[in-house]
Amino acid sequence: MSNSHAEQSSGGLLQNRWFHLVCAVLLMCMISGVQYSWTLYSNPLKDKLGVSLAVVQTAFTLSQVIQAGSQPTGGYFVDKFGPRMMLIISGVMVLVGWSLMGMVNTVAGLYALYTLAGAGVGIVYGTAINTATRWFPDKRGMASGFTAAGYGMGVLPFLPIISSVMATKGVSSAFMITGFIEGIVIILLAFVIRFPAQQTSGKKVITENDFTSKEMLKTGHFWVLWTAFFSVNFGGLLLVANSAPYAQSIGIPMATITIAVSIQNICNGGCRPFWGAVSDKIGRFKTMSIVFLINSIVLFFFPIVSKINSGLFIVMLALAFFTWGGSYALFPSINSDLFGTAYSAQNYGFFWAAKATAAIFGGGVGAAVATALGWQAAFTITAATSFVAFALATFVIPRMGKPKKQPKEEPEKAIA
Repeated sequence: MSNSHAEQSSGGLLQNRWFHLVCAVLLMCMISGVQYSWTLYSNPLKDKLGVSLAVVQTAFTLSQVIQAGSQPTGGYFVDKFGPRMMLIISGVMVLVGWSLMGMVNTVAGLYALYTLAGAGVGIVYGTAINTATRWFPDKRGMASGFTAAGYGMGVLPFLPIISSVMATKGVSSAFMITGFIEGIVIILLAFVIRFPAQQTSGKKVITENDFTSKEMLKTGHFWVLWTAFFSVNFGGLLLVANSAPYAQSIGIPMATITIAVSIQNICNGGCRPFWGAVSDKIGRFKTMSIVFLINSIVLFFFPIVSKINSGLFIVMLALAFFTWGGSYALFPSINSDLFGTAYSAQNYGFFWAAKATAAIFGGGVGAAVATALGWQAAFTITAATSFVAFALATFVIPRMGKPKKQPKEEPEKAIA
């Protein structure tokens, strides 16, 4: 009798949408450091390998690109079979890739392991964000915002560990310890997280509002939204990869940089449920207009104001991340709003390609532009692209209405 009661209690928990939201947030926390702690590793790796910053930051770019490449494929299997199998596989990829990165002595080895970890991150991210939007169809902005906040803020508990281990045992141990924790927790969560019952019972409910990826890619809505997502990611990813190197270039002490990186991630994560909830109230596109315009202004003035003193550097960094991070609450919600949930994991993978494309600038190319033309030029470019995102969200997307599927072509009848 007690066993039966325990099974019922467990089943009730596994059907509780708030439980799954917590699991989705924890998944995001475990992959957060693969991106947001990178800025602390970049200079030590540059010194260890004896190469330029641009060469090291190319590893960041490759990782972002493979994140996008893994999401549509991983999302296909997640949509079809549920999240467990793909989460186990991706957990192993993160564990192996991130844990071993500090042990490599060649650039090729660094690139290979960071892309392996990045592929795992892409699958986990897509699974987590779509878990949230599927369980909360009535509060997608809020749910995706909290989940995305895990990605933005989940690195915070790891930052003091990384700094302490780097100082005492070196960069290799920092990679090993954090990679092991991240990979194991992802694998454990794979055994409890699931989508709503109707979506994993083998009888998926598909409505007229559900677009396959092929149908979605034929709509103008997707490509305009993709361009906006790509545009706003320019500046954010430049700062993700280069905030610490930039701070060092203007003479800010390393202790202050560590504090600034912590604050940037608090703002990056904390803004996501905030902007998501705002979008539930006033609409996705109005929220995008506000966020992207402020982000554009902040990025233009960033290198001017941040040079004045350390306090203003921290303030400008916080504002840049508070506005950029909101995009990760808005675009998953828009994906489900416009294209449905039946294929949302795979569909969002195609959106994620916008971020990966922007990472080409934010990583190696961004560092190279800053080296050749100066940081003001690099930030002016990113301010302009964020303004493009603002213009699309304000003047183009709201006027497009709801997307419509193209009518299926019927075979021509033979003429008698």
